[in-house]
Amino acid sequence: MQDSKFNRRQLIKGALVGAVVAPALLPQRSQAALVTLTEDDPTAKALGYHTNAKSVDVKAFPTYKPNQQCGNCVQLQPGTGNERGCNIFPGKAVNVGGWCKVWVQKP
Repeated sequence: MQDSKFNRRQLIKGALVGAVVAPALLPQRSQAALVTLTEDDPTAKALGYHTNAKSVDVKAFPTYKPNQQCGNCVQLQPGTGNERGCNIFPGKAVNVGGWCKVWVQKP
């Protein structure tokens, strides 16, 4: 069976290398490709997301403190600008001045 130009071992090796290298060659999802999260989004409603932390009703959300906002939350993804990705809302951009119940102080 050595008549073929490629043997099984070379084929498997090539497939594995391709599987590892291919994702690195694909364009990364940029911040511009993110959809702006709105307060009407079902997940945003469930987590009490507000686009403006100053508008949070302290009686309705007793865990909210005045210094809390997406801009100083550990879940906010690195970048610049007023809207950035958030680990809690994949594919969505949150307002850095916003807030939700999952807020955790950035170290």
